[in-house]
Amino acid sequence: MIVTVDELKEDVGASVYRMLTQDDDSVAERAIEKALVWVKAKFARCGREPDLQNEFVLEAVLKRAAYELWSMSEAEGKAEDKKEDAEVLLEAVLGGCASDSSNSNTVNINPYVVVKNPPSDWHGFE
Repeated sequence: MIVTVDELKEDVGASVYRMLTQDDDSVAERAIEKALVWVKAKFARCGREPDLQNEFVLEAVLKRAAYELWSMSEAEGKAEDKKEDAEVLLEAVLGGCASDSSNSNTVNINPYVVVKNPPSDWHGFE
């Protein structure tokens, strides 16, 4: 598994983990599976293969899994910050195409910055 149950337990805290899972690790495993599907869907939306070794992607899976745990307990409002963190982390990797607020169905792969070589007659700042 890309994110382990122990990592999820550490992220949410032991007492919260017990409350949300009733010490049933299969609940946490399902939350991790759902988070992974969510991340893969974001990559697919952007027309890219998921990079499951990227530290931002791993953290996004962890944050989304925490959100999914709360959601399974019908208390997802308590974990909106985890959901938002996961979205921000994926947007850092994928750009705007990962955003749910995008109204376009087209893939946006435009870079945020373009670096150009200076003209040949430019001699630097004076």
